[in-house]
Amino acid sequence: MVSFITWFMLIHYFERTNTRSVINSCHWGSWETWEKDAQPHRVALVADPQIVDDHSYAGRPRLLDYLLKKVTDNYLYRNHKYVQSYLDPDTVIFLGDLFDGGREWENKMWYEEYLRFNRIFPKKINRRTINSIPGNHDIGFESISPDVVNRFRTFFGEPNDYIVIGNHSIVMLDTISLSHPNPEIHTAPTAFLETINDKLNPQLPRILLLHVPLYRFTETQACGPLREKSGPFPVQKGKQYQTVIEYEISQRILRTIHPEIAFAGDDHDYCDINQPYIYNGKNKITREIAVKSAAMSSGIKRPAIQLLSLNNPYDPRKTDSTLTYQTEMCYMPDPYFPFKIYLGVFLVSLTLTSLMFLYPRKLEEYVRKCELFLRQNSPVTRLPWNFHNIQRDPTGFWIHMGIQVTIPFFILYLYYITI
Repeated sequence: MVSFITWFMLIHYFERTNTRSVINSCHWGSWETWEKDAQPHRVALVADPQIVDDHSYAGRPRLLDYLLKKVTDNYLYRNHKYVQSYLDPDTVIFLGDLFDGGREWENKMWYEEYLRFNRIFPKKINRRTINSIPGNHDIGFESISPDVVNRFRTFFGEPNDYIVIGNHSIVMLDTISLSHPNPEIHTAPTAFLETINDKLNPQLPRILLLHVPLYRFTETQACGPLREKSGPFPVQKGKQYQTVIEYEISQRILRTIHPEIAFAGDDHDYCDINQPYIYNGKNKITREIAVKSAAMSSGIKRPAIQLLSLNNPYDPRKTDSTLTYQTEMCYMPDPYFPFKIYLGVFLVSLTLTSLMFLYPRKLEEYVRKCELFLRQNSPVTRLPWNFHNIQRDPTGFWIHMGIQVTIPFFILYLYYITI
């Protein structure tokens, strides 16, 4: 019973109490600086959940793959649940790479993963969720099938679109398809880009959302101190990926949309730079943030989401330099520390159980040393345990070890079963 209570309290702390505390520390009021009567529209940007599938780690045993999926799914589900409950954003927008192998799957497998994605990220009533921006793991990059693009559009919505929230025009652009040489792929995003200014209110600030970041010159455009990885932002390409959109396409996007700020995904790590371009013969700058991945399987130590607060009330005194948005990175709980603690507690339990059932004389020796120390340093002269009559019991050892292993897995199962 003591072991069960100990494990329950430990697991509950990391699965619920600590999660709530970490996410609640990002509360809007702790970093927004609007006037007291402001009513901002609040947005949570989620990049690259990239849910693990059977082919993410080829060659691993099926049991290990199953456990990995359960752990990573729970991390995303639990954090999303608390973001929705405690931060309560008005809008949640995903920045692509919803899946890991979505571009490869046949329809049956794809639909099963689609249902799984919706279990991990359930939509909240009276709140908007947008997940129509595709990533290269969703549709590919240099090799894209029109059927794959159409399938993603059918289930998640138009990948090239705009919405007006908080008196801002939010433009969502499928830059992957825009970059593709096949007219069947790039015609729709090209036409969208060419006509978007006919649809947008010229008085409203614009924000651009995309998956693959815009081109940058890494020797002069450093990512800033919040980036985990050392070294410059990688500008490279490989099989079915490219870390940045080509320079000419990037400049065309900026000249056409001229956003105040752009948010991208894909890289998994944070990067905050200024993008220079020329608009109407004048030098302009757009801030671009590559949003951290929200997944624990993304190769970074601290996953995060990006919070965006939009406040643009009508004000005749407002000038072009008035900032109408504020943004803050919100770290998710450390995904690995709890398992280090679980392992430590298990090893302590293993050591004590081994001493008690396999080496009782050694345990008695340790207890006597402790009692001697206590007599010399405290009023306590005797520990409340008596090991004098304990005999070596290998069978009891294995029974108790089975219990010690079963308890944490059973409790974790109770927390994970909701997905």
